[in-house]
Amino acid sequence: ILSKKRHNKLTMANSDEAPFSKVVVAVGTYDGVLAGWEMDMEKKKFKIAFATPVHEGSVRSMVMAQPHPDSSDKNDNPQQSPQPGALLSCGYDEVLRTHDFSKRLNSSGEVRTPAEFGTPVCSGFAPPMMLEPSATPPQGSTHCLVGFSEGKLVIYKKRDWSVQHVLAGHEGGVACISVHPSGKMALTGGESDGKLKLWDLTKGRLAFVSKINPAQTKGGRTQYEAIANIVWGVTNDETKQVYAFCYGNHVTVRDVGSGQDLLDVDLPSKVNQVCLMSYQQDLYVAAACNDGSLPVLAVEDGSSEEIRAIMAIEPVDGPVAGEERFKCIHSLVEGHVVTANSAGVISLMDLRGAIRMITTDQEQANDDSDSDRAGNSDEDDSDDDEEELAVDIIDGVQLGSGARVTSLTAWCYTQQESDDSSQSDEEEAGVEEEEKEVPENIKEKENSKKRQRPDSDSNKNVTIDDDALQRARDLVASAKKIQKRKNKKKKHKQGGATS
Repeated sequence: ILSKKRHNKLTMANSDEAPFSKVVVAVGTYDGVLAGWEMDMEKKKFKIAFATPVHEGSVRSMVMAQPHPDSSDKNDNPQQSPQPGALLSCGYDEVLRTHDFSKRLNSSGEVRTPAEFGTPVCSGFAPPMMLEPSATPPQGSTHCLVGFSEGKLVIYKKRDWSVQHVLAGHEGGVACISVHPSGKMALTGGESDGKLKLWDLTKGRLAFVSKINPAQTKGGRTQYEAIANIVWGVTNDETKQVYAFCYGNHVTVRDVGSGQDLLDVDLPSKVNQVCLMSYQQDLYVAAACNDGSLPVLAVEDGSSEEIRAIMAIEPVDGPVAGEERFKCIHSLVEGHVVTANSAGVISLMDLRGAIRMITTDQEQANDDSDSDRAGNSDEDDSDDDEEELAVDIIDGVQLGSGARVTSLTAWCYTQQESDDSSQSDEEEAGVEEEEKEVPENIKEKENSKKRQRPDSDSNKNVTIDDDALQRARDLVASAKKIQKRKNKKKKHKQGGATS
């Protein structure tokens, strides 16, 4: 399903302006270290905010809360930049720690979990952190869900971190959690029972269960792979809810209402995490793979047998070194993601180039296919260097000398539409006032400059001899043929290999 052509051309700058004004990234490591960075948007560089050990053992999970509206009002002060909500880290030492990113407090609170629950391995706030603009203002997080290795799912009150509910969870352990944007539902995936469970958080009970395909059967017992990751998708249609999950090398995107699989595909390598990206009213999924590859796939209605996809970053040739594996991926807004690999390299990537390659106009390529058959293919290879970049790396930074990253979370700030509209109205009003207040001497200078511009060149007759005119026509015809061949190549790259 994926194009075999190489699209892993990387750059450290993007011609498109970033859709956010601030980015915050936090990671946890196998050694129990918690580190955070802020992006300097002017220099497009990460600046380290803190790095300190917080757990005895590995950091198993990290998640950021949605700030409460009361606290977000403080961000209206122009002297204080917006900040993310509380940061929660779950450690192998069976301790939950909260951190205040805005105050640079590495540990603002600590909760020790019951020993019989085992290790906290996944977590999620309810309501979760919202990055995409929505019609309804997001509410601050009030609860936190934590999944444990012994199978329990515990709901904590964020106010005082007291236990509100203990749910049965999964047999064999809870592998992942994803809370619905409304904060009223949550999905969990099992470590070994092969079950996806939908929970009604308003009533504190199980609402629906589905099973994945078994990996193998040994001794009459069915074995399932762990469901590594679940994420909810934000679509333009508020009535349509989708989620994506991965296990082994399998990726599925499913519609909640109909239960239909909008995307169901096996990738060449094991998938560690997935993220859903909304861009120009379309939905896409990106996968962090164990072979160092980063495929991007279009999510459609599920009726077509073809899958539009592109390998934004090609897999590593030969045996995969540990530092080349993508371990974590987190979606921001408009095709931007944050990734982390096994070598501790954290990167902010722009995947809009890959999305534009997927959405190339197919009709134009089909119209040109007939004329391409009669053309020469000698110049096919010469057009490879003119292709658009599939992925732009805005910046990348390494934690220490190569710490093993186990978890990642990220936050970004985007200007609200209401602020933009009010600013635009003020700017328009200011322009009108400025037009009224232009001094007369400046107007006279501008008028004199206009009078001094020679217009004789525009009235000159340009003559071209017949030979030059024929050469120009030949060049235009050659350029059109090259453009048609490029469109045909894009068609084969994006959809030709799907069969």
